[in-house]
Amino acid sequence: MTRRKAVLLGSGALLLLAVAYSIKSFTPPIFAENAIAELRELDVNGDRQYLLIRGTDKRLPVLLFIHGGPGMPAMYLAHDFQRELETRFVVVHWDQRGSGKSFKADADPEQLSTSLLLNDMDVVVEHLRNRFGADRLWLAGHSHGSYLGVLYARRYEQNVCAFVGIGQVVDNSPTGPVFALQKEFLEQRRETLGLNQDVVIDAANLEDLLFRSGSELFAETSFAPLLLSGLMATEYSLFDSLNVAKGSSLSSRHMTYDMPRDLLTNEWQFNVPVALIMGRHDMVTPTRLARVYFDRIEAPLKEWFEFGATAHFPHFENPGQFTSTMSELKRRWGDCPRTVAD
Repeated sequence: MTRRKAVLLGSGALLLLAVAYSIKSFTPPIFAENAIAELRELDVNGDRQYLLIRGTDKRLPVLLFIHGGPGMPAMYLAHDFQRELETRFVVVHWDQRGSGKSFKADADPEQLSTSLLLNDMDVVVEHLRNRFGADRLWLAGHSHGSYLGVLYARRYEQNVCAFVGIGQVVDNSPTGPVFALQKEFLEQRRETLGLNQDVVIDAANLEDLLFRSGSELFAETSFAPLLLSGLMATEYSLFDSLNVAKGSSLSSRHMTYDMPRDLLTNEWQFNVPVALIMGRHDMVTPTRLARVYFDRIEAPLKEWFEFGATAHFPHFENPGQFTSTMSELKRRWGDCPRTVAD
């Protein structure tokens, strides 16, 4: 083969790869008799939103994973942490209004509020209940999704089998106790982080410093592992991947909090089982504060899990332990009944 032909073939292969990557948007099949593997749109209160549904057996309990942010999807990380979980549950990811695959460039910022997200969630839950003939669903909420999950589990308990908070938000108000804990933590690490004494720790540099201190991903100093994982997701095209940052920015700037933000004061009585899964080194949603909230929770059953060598993403950082924990909760608490046989 001549050098010119080799260059042309190589260039063609790269072009095909680039085209394929830009348009890819599918979820790999699961080769089992009763399996389900779907990536689909759903009309949610007049807005086109996306669901990823995967499980080795459609008769397994349904687990809805509520992503954080606001506006930061988890669907594009699913391939990295939930494959074993799909043998225990039908796992559903929902890209919320204005997030990930559900992001739209012409989205109305006024359509972003916690009450509307909660209403959207109820539409998704009802769809899944009807689709799978399930009386109730398991909910797993991460970070901001744990906040939404608490609100939903308390207000729509008839639809909820159990709630699992991961990186549990306790108080996300700007004047709450979280920033004080974070600032104290980072002040003690100024020298390690290379911060001069004249550098003010505030909202502008907080996320970067939490990453650099291993408080977002333990033993990592940047967003890079999450980004690299997301780029490998077949469910996300190049355009979807570019929309992740856009959706997160939109939601962060325009989310209206029209429901209680201090869960410690107002939102701690449940009529469903509750478990919290925390990373020991999490200072994004400080584990110490989550423990105070857990101790206050009143619920029929409750469990506390603290993963070592993890921070704000324990499910992603240690997927094996996460799957084992969810499996143990399922064993202890039992499957939720179905209204019809599937």
